[in-house]
Amino acid sequence: MNIDGAVAFFGEFLAVLHEQEVAHLTEPDDEVERRIALTESFLHSAPGAAMSEPFMRPRNLSAADLARTAEQAPTPVRRTVFLVAEYDVPGLGTCFAADVGGGDDSNGIAYERRYWAMEVSGRPRIVAQDSIDPYADGLGWENVMGTVIGSVGEPVAVRALREPVVPRDRDSYRRLASADRAPRR
Repeated sequence: MNIDGAVAFFGEFLAVLHEQEVAHLTEPDDEVERRIALTESFLHSAPGAAMSEPFMRPRNLSAADLARTAEQAPTPVRRTVFLVAEYDVPGLGTCFAADVGGGDDSNGIAYERRYWAMEVSGRPRIVAQDSIDPYADGLGWENVMGTVIGSVGEPVAVRALREPVVPRDRDSYRRLASADRAPRR
């Protein structure tokens, strides 16, 4: 997988994740389970580093309760990929990080998650998810599931896709975007 393949992979994953988030508000349990299984087909759990997608509502809701839930909850939006960077991660090799926005309109302008992907048995898989560290000085990430990536140094390649408007995130984006030097294939 190269940087452009990683951008496409993250795009596919986020489309499937969005469909799952919508299903949590609109679909019966069996369809939500099917959507979760599809989302999880993009994930890889290393030993001691589980990756999973939760069932985000009570089970066995009546049609009326499901309609009420959908009415009261914010409508999920597809998460924005701001930037994808390739790193040579000690002990893992080539990994790709996607800096991603939130899942509703109020937080889609800022970083919320960082997904890490790498090839596993010849196929791209999400191996970790980080979340914004609210206590960091500046932009910081903390692992919430999967493999702990650790310190990675400077990227090997970068695809800058959309500049965030939040200053903390924009500064990091601009610093990394200046390294957008991999050839486009």
